[in-house]
Order: sequence, then structure tokens, then C-alpha cells
Amino acid sequence: MTTEELIERAESSIAENRSLTISTEELVGVTPEQAELLQKKFGSRLLMHMPEHEIAFQEWLKVNDHVVWKDLWDDQEDPPYTISLAFLPDMIGKPNEGAFFICDLQNTDNYFFTPDMLLDKESTDFVSAVRDRFVGGRTLSPEQALTVEISAGPTDIWHFAYRRGVDLERAKKAVAALVEDRIIVHVPKADHLSTHFDVG
Repeated sequence: MTTEELIERAESSIAENRSLTISTEELVGVTPEQAELLQKKFGSRLLMHMPEHEIAFQEWLKVNDHVVWKDLWDDQEDPPYTISLAFLPDMIGKPNEGAFFICDLQNTDNYFFTPDMLLDKESTDFVSAVRDRFVGGRTLSPEQALTVEISAGPTDIWHFAYRRGVDLERAKKAVAALVEDRIIVHVPKADHLSTHFDVG
């Protein structure tokens, strides 16, 4: 989709819905430059509907960790699943991979991670060995898979568990093991996350 077509598409959606609706398929073709242009044109106050794959994740979260889901959506029984256009860059790219990362929970612990949270000295050899294993097509433990995902970019434990089919409690145990082995830092409180890291 050309930039002109994207802007026209956005204007039409906003006129009709008062928010931006863009499908998973359309998001695949949006470039980082186009996302930035849309943000500048319409501002971060504009709401956008989550794409279908992220709504499916939210519905999974509602069933599998209702406390976290309620924290995100303020006890709305049927939330509209709209977010600020500021999160558009997190939604573009490969099919079904864009995500509204969970990093601002107020009533329960956050499990949000970025590559900056890998402890350099302790994690370098581990990450390298795990990547070799991954590239070699060998099976990874939840700890190893989570390390690969964190080293590649931001993630949270819920998206990790959902995408990889890992039980949430097992995923949280993986975090505890990686913290104990001094591979990652876990910052559970939202105010501490926003102080130390750019979490969006």
C-alpha cells in the first residue's frame, strides 16, 4: 500500500468509526516510516482498534489470566480493544507478530522484558549458546526460548506463553530461574519500569 493510499484508508476509517481500524494483513505492509507519518498526521490521541490477532490474544488473556486482563481494561466487561496510535509501530511487521506489550500493570506484577534487561556479563555466553541451538533447529526449554525472545526485542510473559504454547505458571518459573542464574533482570513494578526503561 502506498503512503497516499494508507492515509486515504486511515481518513476513511476515522470518518466512519472515529478511530483507526487496520487489519493484520494491512499492518504487514506498513513501513516504520509510514507508521511515523500517520502518528505525525493524526497524533497519538487518536485511537486505533487492535488488529485481529491481538484481539485473539486479549481474549486468551481474559480466560488464562483474568486478573491481568482486568488490570488492563479497568473491569470493562466488553472493552472496545482500542489503544493509542502511539502503539502503531509495535503492531507493524511480520504477520501476527505485532503486539500491545503488557508493561504498565498497576495491581499485579509486570513481566515485561527488553534486550537491555539481559545482564551483559552473565548472559552473553548463555544467549550465544541458545541462539546456536535455536539456529540448529534443536528443542529449547522455556528458559532458553524466553532468552531468545528477549534478546530479539521487547516481549512480555503473556505474549511469550501465548505464542509458544507454554503454560503461564511454567513461563513465570522460567523467569525466576533466569533471574536466579543472573541472566535477566525482572522489574515487576510499572513505576520502576518507566524509570529505567523506555516502555512506550
